Amino acid sequence: MRLGTVIHEDLQNALVYYNNINNKELLTKEKEIKNKQKEKFHIEGNIEIEELNVRGHYDCVSEGDNVYLFDFKTIANWSYSKKFGHNKDFDPSIHQELQLGTYGYAIKEKFGRLDGMYLVYYNKDNSMMNSTSIPTSYTSRAFNFWYNINEEHKKGLPDFKQGVSPVQDWNCSYCPYLDHCKPPNRKKR
Repeated sequence: MRLGTVIHEDLQNALVYYNNINNKELLTKEKEIKNKQKEKFHIEGNIEIEELNVRGHYDCVSEGDNVYLFDFKTIANWSYSKKFGHNKDFDPSIHQELQLGTYGYAIKEKFGRLDGMYLVYYNKDNSMMNSTSIPTSYTSRAFNFWYNINEEHKKGLPDFKQGVSPVQDWNCSYCPYLDHCKPPNRKKR
């Protein structure tokens, strides 16, 4: 996970540097580019959707003529090949898309529009990068997901359901509460 943090910081620092260069240009060439729309990057912003009781942090929003949302993901070679290689996974989990859709819903509210969303993947084994465009319709899917979660929780603590985010097999192996929740079909550590 440390490498993911380093990559996030590196990408975000590059975007902050880009912002600083553009701001300097605006000061020195104000007349020349006054009428041009400049792209600005918002890094590590908070989102809060009170009606859904959801909060989080987006990685990057590009604001200019259009508003784009980016989320950076650091993955290993095997996962990268399942996304972009010859052996693509034809039944992938959509938890990352729903996460981005959740951020997208909040970004659309904050900026008044959302023109595109992208998952940007960094392969930690060979430094390859690639991205996937996620349909903005995932903002509605994410809204419905969180709405349904809230409705279910109003009735009390719901039953454990395998395959429902964040209840994924790989999540359970990292979870410090595994011994307490007793998910079905899972071995104790």
